[in-house]
Amino acid sequence: MKNSWLAGLTAALALGAADFDSTRWQYRCPIYVDQPDRMQVLALNRGIYERSRPDLGDLRVTRNGLEAPYLLEVLREKDESREAPAQVIDRAVSPGTGLQVTLDAGERKVRHNQIRLVTSETNFRQTVRLEASDDGRFWFTVRENGYIFDFSEGGRRAQVLEVDYPVSTRRYVRATIYGWRRTAAVDGARLWLHERREAVRDVVATPLPSRREDPQTRSTLLELDLGTCGIPHDLVRLESDGRSFHRAADVEYSADGKDWRLLRRAVIYQVPGEQSLHISFPERTERYLRLRISNGDDEPIAVTRVQIEVARRQVKIPPYPLGGDYFLYFGNPSARTPVYDLSAVLARHEPLPEAIPDLRPWQRNPSYQPPPDQRPWTERHRTLFYAVLAMSVAGMLLLTIHFLRKLKAEER
Repeated sequence: MKNSWLAGLTAALALGAADFDSTRWQYRCPIYVDQPDRMQVLALNRGIYERSRPDLGDLRVTRNGLEAPYLLEVLREKDESREAPAQVIDRAVSPGTGLQVTLDAGERKVRHNQIRLVTSETNFRQTVRLEASDDGRFWFTVRENGYIFDFSEGGRRAQVLEVDYPVSTRRYVRATIYGWRRTAAVDGARLWLHERREAVRDVVATPLPSRREDPQTRSTLLELDLGTCGIPHDLVRLESDGRSFHRAADVEYSADGKDWRLLRRAVIYQVPGEQSLHISFPERTERYLRLRISNGDDEPIAVTRVQIEVARRQVKIPPYPLGGDYFLYFGNPSARTPVYDLSAVLARHEPLPEAIPDLRPWQRNPSYQPPPDQRPWTERHRTLFYAVLAMSVAGMLLLTIHFLRKLKAEER
């Protein structure tokens, strides 16, 4: 089934591929693909960030000279839930075991990994076993030792009624709540897909800080130069020696290294067995950062290393089993941001196996042609314009002098 769908997707993408005029893109990276039947996942790097638009809207992927759709993902921290449509179709007590609640998610395969129960029972802690099935006859255990609990006393209430399990697309889910003997103990149940993902980060710079002490504010200033503007960053991470400290720290940013603006206030600390030496902030692309570490009357801390990080951006290219020559193009400030329906298509099916191709170093695009200069003639030829203007003024001056001399001679 998956192979037939993949073949259909590949055929549709091949038919929908558009011609690509590469003459307006300044740079490209060759992509070496050795597993073309998999989703290709490319992590972007500093070289691409430096030469692309800040919004990455000028990225284009080509295969055999034709534009290929792609997904652009930012691997920030993710924690979200959405309900998977399902209904309770059975509640029954199994003698000697407990209450069993069965849900049906329907014929359309939907992803789910959490069941949420609704109950009016109080003060309990029950073990829950979860099973899944494609047909309602053959069951597979997906969680053996889950639990739910409720603690209610003196107007306070704490409860956990959700049980997680590995992501599944099976149609039926059955929860066995050990020890409960009443079908009315559970008022309802729902299936959810809960996704939590830690951020994946890349180091984009490890600048050597320019350091100075400010006696007026009793603080240390660490100025960080990323080398160029356009590099996205949202976290600065410090390393220090083994001494203990607990300091307030401000992060400031600047485009020119002169005009500074506050970005984030935070606290950094290092004590035995615990430390927090990183500061996150809303993403910026300016060239300069500055850390202002408040020392008070304490000795300034020794910062031995600084690194600047950002959540990883990655380009995902759908599989083309027949392979081909791939390139990633970038460096076109006037390009419009592409719009593909690939994301909606892939969301309706199970994730595809992935591969990491070899993204070769960036190179100048040999077919690049600079766009025609749209500035007025006077802007494009300033030297000639001012030369002609100077000659015209000089000519007018000479004519004026000649006229005045002639006029003076006639008066005599």
